Amino acid sequence: MDRAISRVFIVGVVLMVALMVNVVWIQVIHAGSLRRAPQNHRVIAQQLRVKRGLIQGFDGSTIAGDAKRSGFYYRTYPQGPLAPQIVGYDSARYGQSGIEASLNGYLSGSAAGTQGLIDRLLGRHTPGANVRLTIVPAVQKVAQSALGSQIGAIVALDPTTGAIIAAASTPSYDPARIDLSFPALIKNPDAPLLSRVTQGLYPPGSSFKVVTATAALNLGKVTPTTPFNDTGVYDIYGGKVTNYHGEIFGAHDFTKALTDSINTTFAKVGTLIGQAALIDQMRHYGFYQRPPLELPLGMVYPSGRYAGAKLLSTSASMNPLDVAWAAVGQESVLATPLQMALVAAGVADAGQVMKPYLVQRVTSSRGGVLSQASPSLWTTATSPATAQTLNVMMQQVVNAGTGTAAALTGIQVAGKTGTAQRGASNVAWFIAFAPANDPKVAVAVTIENTLFTGGDVAAPLAAQVIKAALAQPGLP
Repeated sequence: MDRAISRVFIVGVVLMVALMVNVVWIQVIHAGSLRRAPQNHRVIAQQLRVKRGLIQGFDGSTIAGDAKRSGFYYRTYPQGPLAPQIVGYDSARYGQSGIEASLNGYLSGSAAGTQGLIDRLLGRHTPGANVRLTIVPAVQKVAQSALGSQIGAIVALDPTTGAIIAAASTPSYDPARIDLSFPALIKNPDAPLLSRVTQGLYPPGSSFKVVTATAALNLGKVTPTTPFNDTGVYDIYGGKVTNYHGEIFGAHDFTKALTDSINTTFAKVGTLIGQAALIDQMRHYGFYQRPPLELPLGMVYPSGRYAGAKLLSTSASMNPLDVAWAAVGQESVLATPLQMALVAAGVADAGQVMKPYLVQRVTSSRGGVLSQASPSLWTTATSPATAQTLNVMMQQVVNAGTGTAAALTGIQVAGKTGTAQRGASNVAWFIAFAPANDPKVAVAVTIENTLFTGGDVAAPLAAQVIKAALAQPGLP
């Protein structure tokens, strides 16, 4: 009898210990993940009772604000959907995205420095910190309007600082309606939630010729006046490179090759410099690296050569035909609009590519500055001399070549068109900077699923955004 009682007692003790261990695991070890779980309605309710910090444009205007209803705070958007893929949404049901997610600690008032000592001791929540972006609302609105119903992206930045002035992506969505529209948005094949500026990977087409030209000029393989002869076809390694629409240009020099975007000449130049030099130049412009933006990791993709969804290594093999087509901006080269804007910016800023950024300043609810942007060099693309040579050559593209639709009265624009074939349609590109003699803005425009060229549909949009940016009283 005593032995049976002892067994029951031991089993009871074991069960009690197991229960205590489980309680400790749940309440201490696993507490953080439980607090963050979207199913935790208590935490959601607590978050909704805290006044979230503002997300502002560079001009101080509110992009994402707050309104209180029935004791809870909800996001408001006084200017409508402005850069929603970048700003992101804040939803009790679906969480956060964009800046709302990456700076949630500041915006929710939970990050270090957002609360005073008394507030921490008393367990009180103060309003979240305000985040001022580099986005200039006036320029952003022009970019969004310029895209209209086309699928694509426009990004504009200050080449001397790296500050992103505008980042438009279409199709878009309304973050004020995210709880109602989210299920439909994630099923939409055109992916309105996708930030095409930072996540869209496209063959860059002839806009990439700026990278190829940089490598060739750096190595001394060509000069602006190096002569070439085009027969319309460049045969190599059992294949061939042809010009757009089968054009034949005859005798010309390297400046003319960039001005009129002659594929066969750039294929020859690619062969001349070789795979190693081409890939190395891509790296110097920032390819194969994730641009260090203040966004969630999955929202910013590196550019480079891809096999399916996989970024290839810089040493991945290429045959001579691959190199020739890569030099033209086709083959397996894929780039985001942000990366190609950084290519333009590198030429504009004497060969330097500044670190791109979106956040100008973070300020606590009491007015203290918690974070302040400090422009810094990201990578060196080329020498000032080569950059200046490219600057002059890119001006010719706009003055007399494929990019004349980007010309602006009284403002010299330097640019490069691109038209990449993807399936039965084109991806149209235009990258540019202005004023060419004192660059203040660099842009990249990408239009998907079009039958037209970059010079036809992308260059005019770049001109609109450049004009709007240069009309501003101040840029980041």
